Amino acid sequence: MPPTTPTRPTPAQWARTLAVGTVTGTLHLPRAPRQPAHRCGHGEPDVLAATAPARGRSAGSRTETHPVQHLTDAWGGLLLLVDDGSPLHRRLLELETDGRWNGVPAVLDVLDVPPGQAALPRARLCVTGWVESILPADQRRVAQTAAAVRPLGALLDVGATRSVWRLEVGDVRVTTAGGVHLLEDDEFTAAAPDPLYDDEDGIVVHLETRHRDALVGWVLDALPPERARETREVAVVGVDRYGLDVLVTIGSGTTTLRAAFPEPVQHEHDVVRALCGLFGCPCGGAGRTEHRA
Repeated sequence: MPPTTPTRPTPAQWARTLAVGTVTGTLHLPRAPRQPAHRCGHGEPDVLAATAPARGRSAGSRTETHPVQHLTDAWGGLLLLVDDGSPLHRRLLELETDGRWNGVPAVLDVLDVPPGQAALPRARLCVTGWVESILPADQRRVAQTAAAVRPLGALLDVGATRSVWRLEVGDVRVTTAGGVHLLEDDEFTAAAPDPLYDDEDGIVVHLETRHRDALVGWVLDALPPERARETREVAVVGVDRYGLDVLVTIGSGTTTLRAAFPEPVQHEHDVVRALCGLFGCPCGGAGRTEHRA
């Protein structure tokens, strides 16, 4: 029996999509030790200073958190792009010289942000591993491998005002509507990020402004007649290589319909052809420039 084409991103594809760095991640590091209490002007210990939490962590937490721009290289290896002199950079340097660890233990947490934040996050990536520095002589070369995957302008500053660090992976977990999935290394690196995720907001705007009538017509055809008559509102809340998630308000309730593309989209330039195939546009996607928002 031939394999069935997925109708939604797999957990491994979600993990690779979030690892690319479109959405800023949060890096959890071992918390800094408490500062010793120092004497106030009257000779009493300054208890408030001694117990105040370090920047980036709350009282009682085991880790401190830092926003981080993460990226991947061409082979799926995880990288961190860090501003030199930033709190994260200083903390990584401190921990790197700490003799307790061979590498800096860290957790990278990345939460999906749906277009327009009109729906709940669809996935969450959690990578546990060790942050390791990259030799100065290799910084530009590694930055170029990251730029081949996602040409971020900030990578041009590597070696001057920014540096790249490597996150060696211990385990990769991704949470989706289907539960928590622990991924094998080869499963993670073999998966391809979604080609539409980086411009998902723009595609949704394009749909709402240029394909609104076709979208509503598709929804009404997909629903039973009695429910179609009660439809009040239609909104696209997700786009991926396999299709659209469409939130439909019917009477006093809502439901989400899945509009699958005729075949998976391999490149963002193919999305108009996929939409024309979905909505039955007579141009078949040939006149791509006429459909741009």
